[in-house]
Amino acid sequence: MHGCGLSDARERSATMHAVLERPGRPSRPINRETNRMTLSIFGKWAARFAAVGAASLAFGACAVAAGTVNVGMSTTMSGAIGSLGVPGKNGVQMAIDKINAEGGLLGDQIKLLTAEDQAKPPQGATNVRNFILNDKVKAIFGPVSSAVASAEAGVATQYKVPIFFHASNDIDMTGHSFSKYVFQVVPSNYMESQAIADYVAKESKKNGWKTFYTISPDYSFGRNIVGDFLKAMKTRGVDVDLVGQQWPALGTSDFSQYISAIITKKPDFIFIGQYGGDLVTFTKQANGAGLFKNSHAYAAYWLDSLEALGPDAPGGVISVDRVKPFHDAPTKELQAFTKTYHAKFGHYPPPWAVLGYSAVETWAQGVKKAGSFDADKVVAALSGDTIHSALRGAFKIRECDHLAEAPEYMGVLSKEVDKNYGFRVLTDITELPASEIMMSCEAKKKLQPAGS
Repeated sequence: MHGCGLSDARERSATMHAVLERPGRPSRPINRETNRMTLSIFGKWAARFAAVGAASLAFGACAVAAGTVNVGMSTTMSGAIGSLGVPGKNGVQMAIDKINAEGGLLGDQIKLLTAEDQAKPPQGATNVRNFILNDKVKAIFGPVSSAVASAEAGVATQYKVPIFFHASNDIDMTGHSFSKYVFQVVPSNYMESQAIADYVAKESKKNGWKTFYTISPDYSFGRNIVGDFLKAMKTRGVDVDLVGQQWPALGTSDFSQYISAIITKKPDFIFIGQYGGDLVTFTKQANGAGLFKNSHAYAAYWLDSLEALGPDAPGGVISVDRVKPFHDAPTKELQAFTKTYHAKFGHYPPPWAVLGYSAVETWAQGVKKAGSFDADKVVAALSGDTIHSALRGAFKIRECDHLAEAPEYMGVLSKEVDKNYGFRVLTDITELPASEIMMSCEAKKKLQPAGS
């Protein structure tokens, strides 16, 4: 907080003494006339200081004035995965707006600063460094891309600022890139792969699926989720005959050669790791080629993709959600959030909005519990704590890796477009609890840096 005019008063005080004392001038005997002049000068300055004091009272004492605390968010707000970054930012801002409307956090107002990372790790790292060094942020809310998140985590750890990931969910965030300053409020891609495998394994055994094909973006998230899915299928007793794999770059605009290769192999099941704008592009081109007519598939058709595709989303495809879908028996709080979000942005809230909101809730709870914005105190307060989220319900931040003990949701896309929303929605939803899909702390510790 600033000095509320105190420094100005000190300057005026010094000026008054300079006027009255006039150091360096020879002293003279004080006669009645001189005394009257001195009293007159003193009276004028006394009046001025009385005015300054009154102004201080009128504007409030410095000790009770609210300050502003900065937080930063570096994410992708354009391009193929901007459809995840923008709703995440919206959710973060809505949570901050609510905090500020209720009097702030520890009496201070919270200000969100944002920056575009262009889905590039060096840019994300630069953004976070600027937030910390120039804007003195007290917390960072992370990006979409896990590759960018890893770079941002390194900078946040270097400067000892807590960072919260709500979209980027690669296991590296709480594994190889983990430090005590890193928190992941979204289920990890390991958890997601276990949930998908659990669902697909049952369907595979029931329907006799034998041959599998995978296509996923060529970076840590895309490769890790495929690898973990295949391992999980094996542990669930499914002997996968893998007939092909492909790794298009993130942001690919022409999938025709990849789709043709898949169709040639005629797999029983296709694991599609694309998401966001990439999945929308892939789906439109796959529909044109008839890919979904002869093969069953899994893909992460999150709400942003479903809205973008409308009736073009393939009905009956297996899909996943990282939070409870907004349309599936929502709580009063989620209903209110959905209504406000839709009125404000013209869209229904994708999971990134809810997850971003809960990331702010997590940080704020840590600050309140610690009674301070101090990073180490906030980190200590959150480690092992149970977060009480208005939108997601209660979830625990696991002490060994700061990963949220939160469920995943599996189901299939509705056969018909939902008349209430104008797009297909997830149906036949199954909740897979965190206890069934999380990596053990013992196994996770082996992935983490020594001494983390």
